[in-house]
Amino acid sequence: MYLWEAALGAAEEGMSLKDLRFRHTEHGSPWMEMAVPYLNQEGPLGEKELEVNTCVRFHDIFRGLFEPDLTEIPDLRESLTNLVLHQLAENDVRRGMSREEYHKKLLAGDIRAGVYGTSVCQAFESLPAAEREILLGGWLRSFRTGSSLLLFADMVHRLVKDSMVYRNRACPDEILIYTERKKTRELEQKLGLLRDLFLDIPYRLEIFYVHHFGILGLDCTMAADEIAIY
Repeated sequence: MYLWEAALGAAEEGMSLKDLRFRHTEHGSPWMEMAVPYLNQEGPLGEKELEVNTCVRFHDIFRGLFEPDLTEIPDLRESLTNLVLHQLAENDVRRGMSREEYHKKLLAGDIRAGVYGTSVCQAFESLPAAEREILLGGWLRSFRTGSSLLLFADMVHRLVKDSMVYRNRACPDEILIYTERKKTRELEQKLGLLRDLFLDIPYRLEIFYVHHFGILGLDCTMAADEIAIY
């Protein structure tokens, strides 16, 4: 296990890299950087504590801190080791990122900092990690190509799997979304986020839950007691 694996593992578990505490191990394997496969050791301040064999890749950096006869200022050496290993872990992760992943990270940071407003931040944080990745990818596409109905429809389909998106031919500025799901606060918030991020201002959005609106000539939408009023 390497530092970058610990950093990515922490992210998958919803932890910040700041929640990890790294320390030098005196008895680690000479072939392994980190021998602990799970983030289950807790340090004195509640951090998840991981031991690192600093000699595997970082001997030139740490060799002066852990000489066999050096016993002075252990707390300072331990804190310095943790600080430096955090920076090395971040460098590891960045080095393995693609350009798009790096831009996603910057965009997510702006969202969490409130650059795009409180409501966008709250809706973004309420999404599962996989859906946040989809959203960030779509948002970067909109920066490159501009907003479009095709992009909006694609994002709706990817984040609300059973959805259908229509454009009213009689009123081209009206967009209709149907989903089999029941109306919930979370689903409303997600669709509202997609509207705010990917739909141009002139468009008006109507959302139908559970019951489809009737379409003449399409019998499956004309069942009695199962037609939404439109």
